Amino acid sequence: MANDPAPTLRPAHRRGQQRARAARIGRWAIILFFTITIFKQNADLYETENNPFIFNAAPTLQNLHQLVYDTKFVRWLGNTALAGVLVVAITLLLALPAAYALARLTGRWGARVGIVIFLTYLVPPTLLFIPLSRVVARWWWSIPASRSRSRSGCSWGSSNRSPGSSRTPRWSMA
Repeated sequence: MANDPAPTLRPAHRRGQQRARAARIGRWAIILFFTITIFKQNADLYETENNPFIFNAAPTLQNLHQLVYDTKFVRWLGNTALAGVLVVAITLLLALPAAYALARLTGRWGARVGIVIFLTYLVPPTLLFIPLSRVVARWWWSIPASRSRSRSGCSWGSSNRSPGSSRTPRWSMA
């Protein structure tokens, strides 16, 4: 046993690991570049001879000050956070009872309802959103639009039901 060579990876698996490693390095390089760019002076950013990964001039907080005080970034961030929290809360409030009911539904109706809910995934969200583009002029309209898409997914996914199956899930109390 001690003389057995170490198992070797197949070439396809090795290439997959190399690609994943390269993707991780690329993501971290982008994050590093963005972090350095936040603290650079404008003159340092626009000079083409400067190295983009080092500070050629003294770091500054001017860009952060401009972002926070001269734009509506903080308001946009707050609106996005509020809309996200409301979408999650409404989705959980409506999807959990629906998932429970769907999991308990057996027979022909259970299979049909499961298939119909699954088929809603096949409709692209963009196709559903185009007719509403004029209605969604205010930020708060994004909550019902997001909720309607996420509710069906959470109901079907939480019910632990494959399309066409009518079995009771393992975690059911039935």
